[in-house]
Amino acid sequence: MSPAAGTDLFIYSDGGAIGNPGPGGFGIVVETDGKSWRMSKGYRRTTNNRMELMGVIAGLESTANLGKERKTEVVSDSSYVVNGMSKGWAKRWRANGWRRNKQGDMALNPDLWGRLLDAVDGRDVAFRWVKGHAGHRQNEECDAMVREASRLPKNEQLIDTGYERKESALTVQAPSFESLVETDEATKPQPELTHIDSSGEARMVDVGDKAITERVATARCEVAMSAKTLSLIRSGSVGKGDVIATAKLAGVMGGKRTAELIPMCHNIPISQIEVDIEELADGTGLRIEATTRARWRTGVEMEAMTAASIAALTVYDMCKSADRGIRVTNLRLLRKSGGKSGDYVAE
Repeated sequence: MSPAAGTDLFIYSDGGAIGNPGPGGFGIVVETDGKSWRMSKGYRRTTNNRMELMGVIAGLESTANLGKERKTEVVSDSSYVVNGMSKGWAKRWRANGWRRNKQGDMALNPDLWGRLLDAVDGRDVAFRWVKGHAGHRQNEECDAMVREASRLPKNEQLIDTGYERKESALTVQAPSFESLVETDEATKPQPELTHIDSSGEARMVDVGDKAITERVATARCEVAMSAKTLSLIRSGSVGKGDVIATAKLAGVMGGKRTAELIPMCHNIPISQIEVDIEELADGTGLRIEATTRARWRTGVEMEAMTAASIAALTVYDMCKSADRGIRVTNLRLLRKSGGKSGDYVAE
């Protein structure tokens, strides 16, 4: 089949995995305006179909800045990808909560199908299948890149978070098929690791379109120490000063500076940080709880955990001359509220 008349942007893509699942990768060749460029990425553990999908996604996303008016053709030797898009299967799966049929069988790789559908939205894109290893020049180039990317050293390969998270099932839970006509909930995409893009690289999430709501989070950690050290803190005999008061202040200061410490955290207009420190009932150390509040577009969990951590480290710093064996343990989120994901309470 020849390209459609007027096509001026071509994306050639291939993907695969050694062992399926196993180490894999994708390769793409983009040709437009008499120019061409190539891109490939390797992954530590993935599947053939995920790499086929990811290659096409990478090609489309990397050309989005060229303009939606460009008439684009995606060429792949994957009938899985080409049929899923050209025959409308992927759109139907998403509309049905990623169910493939009335028997309730789930579509595989919904995270990538959803991303691919988003990538073609508003663009004039056609999909064309070619037979693999049949002498097609660009297909052979892509295949060579796949083989090279699949054999990269492990420390040079990315993590396919979608595969690792869902293990080999790669499915999502959905409501009954009958309920799909009555609710929009089934069409929501499966939650993803939002700080990772389709190529497995870190990114800062765009929260500009999120609603501003009240956000609250509480985190806790413990500082284990000897009875003698705890007694020094209790009596105010630590040489550096009031341990509890200083640690509380440090926790508040640390929580306010979370965005400077954690690369992908947003700068949040925090309205309040509270740090509470009390002795453990068994006399083995201190319990630190930090609660953060903000009215904003994203949550304050990281601010709460940072505040608790910094308070705990301050306790260590002030007492280390008396007790080098102090341990900071059990840092965790206790609860959070607000935002689209709803409330959370640790078990």
